[in-house]
Amino acid sequence: MKIGKTESEKDIKNIQESREIVKTIIDYGVNEEHKVNILYFLSLELENRSALEDITKILKKYRSGIKPDEESQYDDKEPDGDNRKLLGV
Repeated sequence: MKIGKTESEKDIKNIQESREIVKTIIDYGVNEEHKVNILYFLSLELENRSALEDITKILKKYRSGIKPDEESQYDDKEPDGDNRKLLGV
């Protein structure tokens, strides 16, 4: 008797869901520039810092208005690392 799903079945379901999301985006009517920007912004949501840096570096050279050798505002420092903020003030 089988209880639950196998890892392969979970992977297949995950891939199917991902493809459905892509289809929805394509059906929305996006151009090539939109696709690259969507890939870029999704890559910024990655938890794996190394993957985030590698993917955004590659995508920068394909984004209009972004130069591949342009330094990121986040290179070598944490976002808002220089600013001290008080909540509610």
